[in-house]
Amino acid sequence: MGIVYRGHDAYVDRPVAIKLATNADSDDEGASMAKRMFANEARSAGRLDHPNVLKVYEAGEEAGQPYMVMEYIAGGDTLRSYCKPEKLLPIPTVVELIRQSASALNYAHSQGVLHLDIKPANIMLTEDGVAKLGDFGIAKRLGVDQTQIIGWFGSPLYMSPEQAQDSDITSQSDIFSLGSIFYEMLAGVPPFAAKGLTGLIQKVCQEDPQSLTEVREEIPQQLSQVVSKMLEKQLVKRYKTGSELCVDLEAVLKVLEHEALVLTDEQKLERMSGLKFFQSFSAPELKEILKIAKWTRFGPGDAIFAEGDKDHAFFVIADGSVSVRINGVVISEIDTGECFGEMEYLSSSGRTGAVAANRETIALVIDRDFKEWASLPCQLRLNRVFQEVLIERLQTTSKALARASH
Repeated sequence: MGIVYRGHDAYVDRPVAIKLATNADSDDEGASMAKRMFANEARSAGRLDHPNVLKVYEAGEEAGQPYMVMEYIAGGDTLRSYCKPEKLLPIPTVVELIRQSASALNYAHSQGVLHLDIKPANIMLTEDGVAKLGDFGIAKRLGVDQTQIIGWFGSPLYMSPEQAQDSDITSQSDIFSLGSIFYEMLAGVPPFAAKGLTGLIQKVCQEDPQSLTEVREEIPQQLSQVVSKMLEKQLVKRYKTGSELCVDLEAVLKVLEHEALVLTDEQKLERMSGLKFFQSFSAPELKEILKIAKWTRFGPGDAIFAEGDKDHAFFVIADGSVSVRINGVVISEIDTGECFGEMEYLSSSGRTGAVAANRETIALVIDRDFKEWASLPCQLRLNRVFQEVLIERLQTTSKALARASH
């Protein structure tokens, strides 16, 4: 619909983006649509002043050519760049960007503006990591007599059930669309996808997407619940305002401040290499373990396993500490960098003791027999480290018994 140029505003000495409508001088339907969308965007976005809304400084027409002078974003990046599995951003970063976008929507809605075309390409990203909501071309201004800009609202992949069914549109429709972006930036795939438009509408209106905790097990349940509420089909169950959504996102961010599960693979490998248990492992061996290890968070007092449990897993503490109890008596405490549960992992016998977290604890959980996934060098390395751990613990126990006998 337009071409965007980089310009310079000499009066205030700042770069600007100048957007021109394409084919504005022709008489065809496309040119007419472009002019209408230009006017609509200028009137909708031009009345908004929010740090997460792309600013429109000026709009008008010069010699029949519609134009807008807008805020310039260096790089021109958008959230679309971070919706693929190989380019996903850290989870806290995604949550913060969606929180900013929700704040922008809440403000726009309070000013009587519904966006109606929320999609990754319409949320720009500054070099400082600030989200900027733009492209109000088909926005609806409440209380203003205007006709529908186009016959179809928004982009099919991100439309709400109300849009898909051509029902009454409210601010909750924008929240649903933002939820679709949120899901895609966390999962690497859109929540609703089909080969044809009919199948897509069916999914948007009738089916729930796969749970985010199933797609990525490191996603906290609290975060998954927020996204699910944004994507509720029924309006009475969906977030009513962006403000309400922001409150829950801020609560999620507080949880993630202490959450090691959201590290990138590179950060996890760096963390692993610094742990006592993994000090002798090579980089390729650590990568093998990273592929199958589950980074799991336990709160203070959480039971990790109980006496007699038949699960087959061992744990390496990435951060925190745990207590081991037999018949309710604490027999040892295990700290960051150490492992526990290795005897049952090696023998497949029932748990001989109970383990609980002393404080906020992050552990790598490995619940598959290493013969199923590890290379021979990695298997040998694990066997050797397990032997060293067992010898060290036997020596510690022997010393404790010797002291107790005197």
